[in-house]
Amino acid sequence: MLQIHFGDNLLDFFSLDDPTKIQSADYNYLWMEEAMEFSWEDFVTFRLRMRTPREEGERNQIYMSLNPTDANSWIAQRLPQEAEIIHSTYHDNPYLDSEYIRIIEDLQKEDPNFYRIYALGEWGRLENLIYTKYDKVDELPQEVTAWGYGLDFGYVNPTSLVKVAISGGKLYLQEVLYKSKVTNADLVEYLSHQPRGDIWADSAEPARIEEICRAGYVCYPGSKDVKYGIDLMKRQHLNITADSPDIIKEIRGYQRKKDKNGTILEEPVKFNDHAMDAARYALAGLTERYGLATAGTAFNKSQIHSFRARR
Repeated sequence: MLQIHFGDNLLDFFSLDDPTKIQSADYNYLWMEEAMEFSWEDFVTFRLRMRTPREEGERNQIYMSLNPTDANSWIAQRLPQEAEIIHSTYHDNPYLDSEYIRIIEDLQKEDPNFYRIYALGEWGRLENLIYTKYDKVDELPQEVTAWGYGLDFGYVNPTSLVKVAISGGKLYLQEVLYKSKVTNADLVEYLSHQPRGDIWADSAEPARIEEICRAGYVCYPGSKDVKYGIDLMKRQHLNITADSPDIIKEIRGYQRKKDKNGTILEEPVKFNDHAMDAARYALAGLTERYGLATAGTAFNKSQIHSFRARR
């Protein structure tokens, strides 16, 4: 938690992976960033915390910021009538990079639903989701059969580094890095503070892969076969650690494309998929190395890595 004292005011910044953490505190104002990630029960809990006394005529308030991804969500259906809705789009943000603006506007051709959500700021629908079953877990298992990193390069878009592990026939994902404006020098410095593990990276960036290898890391080009990687992921019992907000955000909106006739295609919409790409690079690499075919497939004992020992 980060706390900032400003005059007589106290600002708390913290992750609410467990909303019960707030039950012992009282606030005048509360801001729910990425509010779609919260449940109706979370919102009720937060409202009950808004009880710090105010001066006459003033009100305690909750603010929410979000992309309107699901018209059937509790935010769309159950907000109190007194709630004020402030609609904004990318046109209202003067700090967006021109490349990111192009990506947003290209969604009009890529996927009308995504364009409606991320360009127009209108309610969309969660449809044609690729991964529909996954569990949130507190942390990675202490002992794993095999593990490695998946890396999706970015600059304007986020660079995503995901730790992928197999344990007890289950697949685990943990967010390690998810950040824009990351150079290779930044990335190598960041890797120096992480446990050493093999990396499978975006094969479209061979120069960046080579630079990471020259810095002393084992980095392979990841599989280019998107369908193969998605099929591998869908075979697994998928678990995502609670400290991986961007993986969870991406997987909740990871959808298949539709063509102009409304036919659902095999390929995913190319938007907000950086952690999804990184995860499948690593899983495809681990599969090739250890012969994993389906969830629960056994590995040879000689191939087992101790995550505890290498961490």
